[in-house]
Amino acid sequence: MAPSLRVLLILGSLLTLVFLIVQIRRKRLQIDYAVSWILISLLLLVASVFPHAAIGLSRMLGFESPANFVFLAVVFLLLMKLFSVTLKLSRANQQIVDLAQRLALAEKRLEGEEGGAGTDT
Repeated sequence: MAPSLRVLLILGSLLTLVFLIVQIRRKRLQIDYAVSWILISLLLLVASVFPHAAIGLSRMLGFESPANFVFLAVVFLLLMKLFSVTLKLSRANQQIVDLAQRLALAEKRLEGEEGGAGTDT
């Protein structure tokens, strides 16, 4: 790997880590969502500092090119992250539906109580 590319990858990984930390401190990003992105950034940082590890692992797994291995690993990690976010979104949507139904039932009960109390006088 060319030294300029390694420097670029290291800087990119470090800038991503700094960006994530700033977003957490400004309370724009929750820690549980940021953990996986931090891990991915650290993984890319390690791969850029020690490229021979990625090269050896790609050869051991039978990849033609280390770039193919890196692309496949990144796509896999991003798909796993997407699936995790989809699960959380699905749970949040179900909670919204449940809360909306509870609110509608509470409003209906409140209307019934107000209507019943007004007819006694």
